Parts: sequence; structure tokens; C-alpha cells
Amino acid sequence: MAAVEVRNGYKYYGSKSNPKIVLNQLNMNVMRGSIYGLLGASGCGKTTLLSCIVGQRRLNGGEVAVLGVKPGEPGSGVPGSRVGFMPQEIALVEEMTVKETIFYFGRIYGLTDERIREKFKLLKELLQLPPATQMIKQCSGGQQRRLSFACAMIHDPELLILDEPTVGLDPMLREKIWDFLVETTRNSKLAVIITTHYIEEAKQANCIGLMRNGVLLAEDTPTNIMIKFGTQSIEDAFLILSQRQGNEDELAQIMDHNKNQALPAAVLPPEVIDTHEPNTPEKPPIPFEEPLNENRKKIFFTTKGRVKALMTKNFVQLFRQPSGIIFMLLFPIIQLTCFYLAIGKTPTNLEIGVYSGEVENYGECFDENLVTVYKDNDNESCLFNKLSCRYIRELGDDVATRKYYASEADALSDAKRATTVGYLHFAQNFSDSILSVMEDGIHTSDGAVDHAELSIHIDMTDQQVAYFMQRKLRDKFSTFMRSVVKDCNVSTAIVDLPVQFQEPIFGSTDIEFQQYCAPGVVMTMVFFLATLMTAAVFISERMDGIWDRTLLAGVSATEMLWAHLLTQLIIMALQSFEVIMYIGLVFDTYNNGDTTTLIGLLTLTAFCGMLFGLFISVFCKSHTEANFVATGAFYPMIILCGLLWPLESMPQFLQDLVMVLPFTIPSISARNVIEKGWSITHEKVYNGFLVMAGWTIIFFVLCLIGIRRKA
Repeated sequence: MAAVEVRNGYKYYGSKSNPKIVLNQLNMNVMRGSIYGLLGASGCGKTTLLSCIVGQRRLNGGEVAVLGVKPGEPGSGVPGSRVGFMPQEIALVEEMTVKETIFYFGRIYGLTDERIREKFKLLKELLQLPPATQMIKQCSGGQQRRLSFACAMIHDPELLILDEPTVGLDPMLREKIWDFLVETTRNSKLAVIITTHYIEEAKQANCIGLMRNGVLLAEDTPTNIMIKFGTQSIEDAFLILSQRQGNEDELAQIMDHNKNQALPAAVLPPEVIDTHEPNTPEKPPIPFEEPLNENRKKIFFTTKGRVKALMTKNFVQLFRQPSGIIFMLLFPIIQLTCFYLAIGKTPTNLEIGVYSGEVENYGECFDENLVTVYKDNDNESCLFNKLSCRYIRELGDDVATRKYYASEADALSDAKRATTVGYLHFAQNFSDSILSVMEDGIHTSDGAVDHAELSIHIDMTDQQVAYFMQRKLRDKFSTFMRSVVKDCNVSTAIVDLPVQFQEPIFGSTDIEFQQYCAPGVVMTMVFFLATLMTAAVFISERMDGIWDRTLLAGVSATEMLWAHLLTQLIIMALQSFEVIMYIGLVFDTYNNGDTTTLIGLLTLTAFCGMLFGLFISVFCKSHTEANFVATGAFYPMIILCGLLWPLESMPQFLQDLVMVLPFTIPSISARNVIEKGWSITHEKVYNGFLVMAGWTIIFFVLCLIGIRRKA
């Protein structure tokens, strides 16, 4: 019985109008209990043919049957445990050890751990595998190829497909592998398809197929192939085939001359074929049932062995890479430390000029005997003396270092040269003007009102420093005026303070910019850390061939996706807990609400970021392309989420748009928990969960669609 049958196989890439034909009406038979050597120049379609045989790709036309069934049919075992596949690339996880790699593939194929240990012992001796505890990345190229071969053989498949298995191996080991394959196929129904660049070793195959430009030009025993081409070796026959590129007539003449037998049909016109209607009715599929064991027990839509294998691989990949540990555990700490140490702190080393017209010698401002408020109990009034000195004393050095000037012109000159950040100006009649405002109230003259104010001149080119200085100076002036009124202690004393701070409804009057920004910063940080890490892992798996090889072992894309989701969910929950505890214990960040709610929101945010990273990895072919996409998405989200500037300042259409972005409402929800102490039952809190959950579902669905289309 044939193990593999290909009839009129047709495959092309590109569009229908401009197709690149890879397989053109190809016919192929591989019998059970035999070795089939597939030879051909690079780019002739060998790898594409093998991928169609194992169900990784589909033909555009024609039929393929493997072990009596169409690849990919439910319960066929193809791809799956009936087929063993060794690709050209190593396709192994570098962070895993030799033993872990064998157990990974054994569990995926459903073998018990005891059976895996037995097979590992046999294959280790046969293939001279490295020590069990040696990591893949520490193995030589030859050792890695031998281990890759062992992974294809671990489950005793019915069909073994080897794509360049002996590249980089020494001659003695190549001979040993071939002897093993010949002996195994002779004594069992195992069918082997092997491609090799070592042409002469293919003489040991039972049948050889010579392939060029997507067409099987010859399919026969090695002896008959040499007779057809009139050569003494398979290599010479292959060279004749390769050197006659584009000249089928010459090849036909050579073969007719030597063996009065025509070649198969030449390359057909480049006509795109979408479907192929078989002339004979389809054969009923051969039922295939795997024996039940511990690792084949069903867990929802997967098995215990696959869950164990996939989860182990995912955790090993993350935590055996220094970059993985840094990314997952240390990066959040480093970034939060930078944020809390650099943002929202009081600026230091600032110098501000001071000019007071009512003071000739600034030293008298610090005279302990200086009295600035005199109370006249008889007239129920007060007298003020050099109040500017009182303000200068109360200002202190916590805001800025003070530099005193004899004239306003000198203070202005230094400010223009940026020697100081600005200067304060007190009018010559500053104290008398304040008294006039207190006594006359609304009847005070405009001049007295102007001279009673603190005149602040600040360099506005540095907006952050200017904002800080203005706020602090005005706060100090408000406190100063309150103390003056209190010292005066007269019932008729009424003063219109420049700034009146009332008791806040939520929070405190001295809330820092840092506390306001913290929720948004933390959420964007965990989101994009998860995005970059996930995109890197998935793209690496795809580029290294691990993703495709696992699919060929019978694991579905959905199973692999859920395994990654579960792994990341555990890590993200740990990371969110770490972040909340770190900023609370180390930086004493207060939280008036429920910590569990914040951890839940952060975990959901990181989970959404992971799915966004997976979405990027599905459609990006390289790490560079993925980084460009992630970076391009990062800045618009940061700018538009209200973290840097109030949402109310945006045009209405933009306000409506940003409300559905992943960070806008969730950041507000986190701030409501921290500052207002609201629980998850409050509308302004649970709506953040709803928005993040919505984006999570959107990314998940897009990932499933993308992965299935790619598969």
C-alpha cells in the first residue's frame, strides 16, 4: 500500500494573474516499508512538496493522500503523531536542554513519560546525542541536527520525512543513520521520504525521484535512474538533470537513447488552477485512533501532555533568557524608579531675584527684633511695617535660593541673562497699600490695589519650572496674607486674598503632578512591555521554525495561542502585583481604594498588551518591523490618553475618538480608585474594565483570524 500518493499536484504562489508556479502537475508514489530519495536543485519545489504532504500547505490543484487520508482531516493523524518531520532548519528551542527537548516533542505526540525515557535512551546511543542537561544553544551544529532527527523519531511514526537530515554530520554518523533507516524500513511498514545534498548516499534508497521546476522528471530505483541517464553514478545523473535547465527536449533525447523510455510530461503552460475534480471517487479514510494514556487525557480542547509541554516551553523560553527576566521583572522596577525619582519632584538649585522698594538693607529683614504688625486696640486697627521682609523670611530656601538686588533694573538684567529664573518686586509702599486694602475694602484706590500685589517676573521659556515657581510663590503669598490677618486679629479686617484655597472634595490641595500621572504611566508601561515581549517571542518562534514544527506535530494554532495566553496571564498577574507593591512600599504612594481592583485592572491591561503583541507578530515578518509598529502605536496612545494634557482641550471629534482608546478611560478608572476610593461597582471604575476587556476581545479575534489564515 502506498504511504504517500500525489496526483497532478499543482501549487503556485502570488496572484492568479501573475502566478509563480512551484509544483506543476506532479505525480508521486511512496510505498510503505521503503525509503524514497527526493533529489533536485535548490528552489525546485522539494520543500513546498513536503509541506503539502504533511498538511502544512494546501495544493491549488490535484490530490494528495498520506497513509490513506487527506492531510488535515479530523482524526487523520496527519499532521500529528502518524508523521515525523525534520525540517531543514534546526527548529528547536535554544533555551531548553537536550532532555527537555525530547520530552517536549514526546509529550506533544502523546507519549507517556516512561515511554519517552525508553526512546531517549535508544536514540541517544544511536545518534550520539549530547549530555541530557546540555542546552541546545551550547550544542554544535551537528549535535543540534542529530537531536532534531531524534525528535522526529521519538514517537515511532508511520511516515518519516527528513529534509536534509545529514547536513553537517560526519561520514560515519551519516552511514550509521542510513543503516538504521534501511534496517527499520526493511523490518516494518515505516515509509521514509528524504532529501539530501549528499547525492551518492541516496543510492541506498529504494526509490529516487529527480525533480526540477516543480515537475518529477524521473521516479525509479537508483539502478534504473543511472541506466536512463547512461551514467555510472546518481550524482552524474543529477548533474545532467541540473545542467539541462529549460531544455526538456535534450533530456528526453538522452533518456530515450539510453533507455528507450520517455520522460514524464514537461512543464505545462503557466495556467492557474484553483480546483481539481478527481476522476475516481475518494477512498474512505482509514480510521486512526491513538491509544489512551496519561498524556493523552483530554483537558477541554487539548490534552494533558500538550498543556504540560507547551507551558514548560513557554516558561523556559522566558526565564532562561537574561533579557526575559529583565523584561518581565526588572524593567518595571527600573522604569517606575526612573518615573518616581524624576517626575513630580520639587526643582532644586533654582535662584530667584528679590527687589523690595521698602527695604534699603536686606539684613534688617532677618533681624529678630523687627516687628511687621502693630495692633491698635483702641482704634481696632493695625499698622504694618515692611511686610515684604516678613514674606521674604517665610519664603525660605525650599522654593528657590534668593538673590537680593538694590534696584529692579539689576534684577531684570540678571533674569535676562538667565542667571536667575526671574525676580520678585515689592512696591515702595507695599505695606501701606495692604493696610489700605484691608481698611477701605472695595473703596480702595486702583493704585493701592496694584501696589499691594506681589509682582512676579518669571522666565516662561521653561514651562515646567515657570509653572512650579508661580504656583509655589502664590501659595506662599496666600499663606503669608492669612498669617498677617491672623496677627492683626481685628473684626473689621477684610482682605481679598490673591488666591483662596477651599477644602477640596477629593484629594488634597497639594496633590503632585506625579500622583496624577502615575496611573497612566503604569498602565502604558505594563501594556507595551507585554506587547514587545510577546511580539519578540512569537516572531522568534516563527523564524526559528519552532511554530511550524509544533503545528506539524499535531498541535493546533488555537492550542498554542491558549498556552501562551495562560503563561502570560500568570506572569502579568505577578508583574501587576509587583508593580503595585513596589510603588506603595518604596515610594509611599497612597491608595484610597481597593488594591485588588488595581491589580486586576493592571493584569487585564497587560493581557491586552500581550494580545496586541501577538496581533503584531502575526502580520509582521521581522523583529524590526514589529518594533516599528509597536513604537508607532505607542506615541499616539500616550499623547491622546490625557496623560500629558487635559482631554477637554481637544476638539470634540477627537475627544469622542480617544474615549475608546485602550488607556483613556482605564487610566481615569485607576485614578478614581486611588484618589476617590471608589470600588469596582462604581460606573466610573468598571467602565475602564469594560473598555480594556473590549480591546482584549478584539485583539484575540484578530489574532485567531490571522493565525488561521497563515496556517
